Amino acid sequence: MRTPVQARSESSADRMLAATLDLLAAGGLGAVTVAAVAKAAGASNGSLYHRFGDRTGLLLAAQDVALGEIESATAAAFARADAEPDDDRALGLLAAAALDIFAEHRGAMRAYLVEGRNQSAFEARNVRCSHLLAGTVVGWLRSRFGTDPADAEAAYRILFALGAAQALFDDEQVSPGQLPRAAFADAVARAVGALAR
Repeated sequence: MRTPVQARSESSADRMLAATLDLLAAGGLGAVTVAAVAKAAGASNGSLYHRFGDRTGLLLAAQDVALGEIESATAAAFARADAEPDDDRALGLLAAAALDIFAEHRGAMRAYLVEGRNQSAFEARNVRCSHLLAGTVVGWLRSRFGTDPADAEAAYRILFALGAAQALFDDEQVSPGQLPRAAFADAVARAVGALAR
């Protein structure tokens, strides 16, 4: 039995998007060319143009996938934190999740939020993602702890800065000292908790 054409083309598009995200992680926006994506996805240049229009269309579709994954992972982390009755453990879950999200999506964050900053093609989706995450963090802190709006906003900005720094720099570029992930997550949780309470 033949695979329906629509299913084949959707999986081809998914392969192109996955290849784009892999190239972004490896080399940023400059690494994404139509030829490189087509080769990595096992597709033709023509099929890429047919599906996405051009390189910008491909990058916009990949941006939507990447930022959508970040938004979904964030929502899932907050759902887990909501289910945790202990406030300190809830903050710990969120800090660990934030570090995991920053690590998993480092390439996309660097490409879209840093390299793509001030590029009009990417700006609206970047802002929409940042504002959604801000609303999630600020709203949760205010609801769970009764945090002052300015302190909740400051906590979000600290987390945003942490994510941007991790997108830009490797750990060894930041400091010669070693900081185990669990200790880092614990420190982040305490810092956010100090602002939240």
